[in-house]
Amino acid sequence: MRRILIALLACFGLTVPVALASAIPASASPHSVQTVACNSGYVCIYKGDIWDGSSNHPKVYNLYYYGTYNVQNLVGEYTVVNCQTGGARVQGWTGYNATGSVAWDIGNNCSTGLWTDLTPTNSVRLYA
Repeated sequence: MRRILIALLACFGLTVPVALASAIPASASPHSVQTVACNSGYVCIYKGDIWDGSSNHPKVYNLYYYGTYNVQNLVGEYTVVNCQTGGARVQGWTGYNATGSVAWDIGNNCSTGLWTDLTPTNSVRLYA
Protein backbone atom coordinates (compact mmCIF):
# COMPACT_ATOMS: atom_id res chain seq x y z
CA MET A 1 0.00 0.00 0.00
CA ARG A 2 2.81 2.37 0.90
CA ARG A 3 4.56 1.68 -2.42
CA ILE A 4 1.38 2.42 -4.37
CA LEU A 5 0.93 5.74 -2.54
CA ILE A 6 4.53 6.73 -3.21
CA ALA A 7 4.22 5.72 -6.88
CA LEU A 8 1.02 7.75 -7.30
CA LEU A 9 2.57 10.80 -5.69
CA ALA A 10 5.63 10.43 -7.92
CA CYS A 11 3.35 10.44 -10.99
CA PHE A 12 2.13 13.87 -9.94
CA GLY A 13 5.65 15.10 -9.35
CA LEU A 14 5.29 15.02 -5.58
CA THR A 15 7.74 13.50 -3.12
CA VAL A 16 7.12 11.77 0.17
CA PRO A 17 9.37 12.54 3.10
CA VAL A 18 11.04 9.40 4.45
CA ALA A 19 9.67 10.08 7.94
CA LEU A 20 6.10 10.01 6.62
CA ALA A 21 6.65 6.80 4.70
CA SER A 22 8.09 5.05 7.73
CA ALA A 23 5.61 6.45 10.28
CA ILE A 24 3.16 3.60 9.71
CA PRO A 25 4.20 0.46 11.60
CA ALA A 26 4.27 -2.66 9.46
CA SER A 27 2.08 -4.52 11.96
CA ALA A 28 -0.69 -1.89 12.03
CA SER A 29 -3.88 -2.98 10.36
CA PRO A 30 -5.77 -0.31 8.41
CA HIS A 31 -8.98 -1.70 9.93
CA SER A 32 -7.88 -1.83 13.58
CA VAL A 33 -10.08 -0.04 16.11
CA GLN A 34 -8.43 2.40 18.46
CA THR A 35 -9.94 3.66 21.71
CA VAL A 36 -10.68 7.36 21.21
CA ALA A 37 -10.67 9.70 24.24
CA CYS A 38 -13.93 11.06 25.59
CA ASN A 39 -13.94 14.85 25.17
CA SER A 40 -14.88 17.29 27.92
CA GLY A 41 -18.64 17.79 28.11
CA TYR A 42 -19.53 14.36 26.70
CA VAL A 43 -20.72 11.01 27.99
CA CYS A 44 -19.05 8.18 26.10
CA ILE A 45 -19.89 4.50 26.08
CA TYR A 46 -17.16 2.09 25.00
CA LYS A 47 -17.30 -1.64 24.28
CA GLY A 48 -15.38 -3.53 27.00
CA ASP A 49 -13.10 -2.37 29.79
CA ILE A 50 -11.10 0.61 28.46
CA TRP A 51 -8.61 0.31 31.32
CA ASP A 52 -7.52 -3.28 30.50
CA GLY A 53 -4.40 -2.17 28.59
CA SER A 54 -5.83 -2.93 25.15
CA SER A 55 -6.35 -0.11 22.67
CA ASN A 56 -9.20 -1.80 20.81
CA HIS A 57 -12.35 -0.49 22.47
CA PRO A 58 -14.71 1.22 20.02
CA LYS A 59 -16.76 4.17 21.20
CA VAL A 60 -20.36 3.13 20.56
CA TYR A 61 -22.12 6.24 21.92
CA ASN A 62 -20.91 9.83 22.22
CA LEU A 63 -23.64 11.91 23.94
CA TYR A 64 -23.52 15.64 24.61
CA TYR A 65 -26.90 17.29 25.27
CA TYR A 66 -29.09 16.82 28.35
CA GLY A 67 -31.96 14.49 27.64
CA THR A 68 -32.84 10.85 27.20
CA TYR A 69 -31.35 8.62 24.53
CA ASN A 70 -32.65 5.17 23.66
CA VAL A 71 -29.73 2.80 23.17
CA GLN A 72 -29.59 -0.52 21.36
CA ASN A 73 -27.45 -3.64 21.32
CA LEU A 74 -25.59 -2.94 24.56
CA VAL A 75 -25.17 -6.60 25.40
CA GLY A 76 -22.29 -7.46 27.71
CA GLU A 77 -19.65 -5.34 29.39
CA TYR A 78 -19.08 -1.68 28.55
CA THR A 79 -17.36 1.32 30.08
CA VAL A 80 -19.39 4.50 30.66
CA VAL A 81 -17.29 7.67 30.95
CA ASN A 82 -18.97 10.86 32.14
CA CYS A 83 -16.84 13.87 31.16
CA GLN A 84 -19.70 16.36 31.54
CA THR A 85 -18.92 19.48 33.50
CA GLY A 86 -20.76 21.43 36.18
CA GLY A 87 -21.88 18.43 38.23
CA ALA A 88 -23.94 16.85 35.44
CA ARG A 89 -24.87 13.20 35.90
CA VAL A 90 -25.85 10.25 33.74
CA GLN A 91 -28.26 7.40 34.43
CA GLY A 92 -28.91 4.09 32.73
CA TRP A 93 -32.55 2.99 32.66
CA THR A 94 -33.97 -0.50 32.13
CA GLY A 95 -36.80 0.76 29.88
CA TYR A 96 -36.90 2.97 26.83
CA ASN A 97 -37.40 6.75 27.28
CA ALA A 98 -36.10 6.63 30.90
CA THR A 99 -38.83 4.29 32.11
CA GLY A 100 -38.55 1.19 34.26
CA SER A 101 -35.90 1.47 36.93
CA VAL A 102 -32.49 3.11 37.22
CA ALA A 103 -29.79 0.49 36.54
CA TRP A 104 -26.90 2.87 37.31
CA ASP A 105 -26.37 6.56 38.14
CA ILE A 106 -22.95 8.24 38.01
CA GLY A 107 -21.45 11.67 38.39
CA ASN A 108 -18.28 12.88 36.71
CA ASN A 109 -15.96 9.91 36.33
CA CYS A 110 -13.86 11.05 33.39
CA SER A 111 -10.68 9.62 34.86
CA THR A 112 -12.10 6.26 35.98
CA GLY A 113 -15.27 5.31 34.10
CA LEU A 114 -17.86 2.75 35.13
CA TRP A 115 -17.21 -0.74 33.78
CA THR A 116 -20.36 -2.83 33.99
CA ASP A 117 -22.76 -5.13 32.18
CA LEU A 118 -25.11 -2.85 30.22
CA THR A 119 -27.39 -5.65 28.97
CA PRO A 120 -30.37 -4.37 31.03
CA THR A 121 -29.82 -0.75 29.85
CA ASN A 122 -32.27 0.46 27.20
CA SER A 123 -31.98 4.21 27.65
CA VAL A 124 -29.47 6.72 28.98
CA ARG A 125 -30.39 10.04 30.59
CA LEU A 126 -28.00 13.03 30.87
CA TYR A 127 -29.12 15.56 33.48
CA ALA A 128 -27.94 18.27 35.86
